[in-house]
Amino acid sequence: MMAAIAYRRSVAWGKALGSLLFVLACLFLLYAAFFMDTTMVRKFFSFTSAIIGIPFFGGYLVVCLPRALRSNTHLLTYDQNVVSDGMRTIAWTDIASVSYKGPSIQKWLFPQFPELIFHLKNREIWTVNTYYLLTDTEITSVMKLLRGRISRNGKEGK
Repeated sequence: MMAAIAYRRSVAWGKALGSLLFVLACLFLLYAAFFMDTTMVRKFFSFTSAIIGIPFFGGYLVVCLPRALRSNTHLLTYDQNVVSDGMRTIAWTDIASVSYKGPSIQKWLFPQFPELIFHLKNREIWTVNTYYLLTDTEITSVMKLLRGRISRNGKEGK
């Protein structure tokens, strides 16, 4: 029987709506920079804030909204033998360890989403994005669960 690591749809909706709110605020700043009668300094800061904010918060909106609308909220499914993200399936015996990479900012302020990193015994790396859809408490319990599964189920193939 397959078990799953899933996110809560309410978290996805909250993050999508929060991102939408900030994108709308950035669009208002862009409108203010071009169409409102303000000083040049205020126009400059409105324009700059909008140009920085739209790609930053828009990235979260683009990622969270489709996941909020999805009926399947599984990030990973697993059983005694394998773990899968829906695209790739790996046997527990092929996994050496698992780690977590937290969020960061990439070039041009695009967000780098948090991800689970599976280090395979053949030295490959398999990453699974969490898209900020798991809370810190959930990430801690997921890491504990995955490490326990790797130590229990990974020994069976030795």
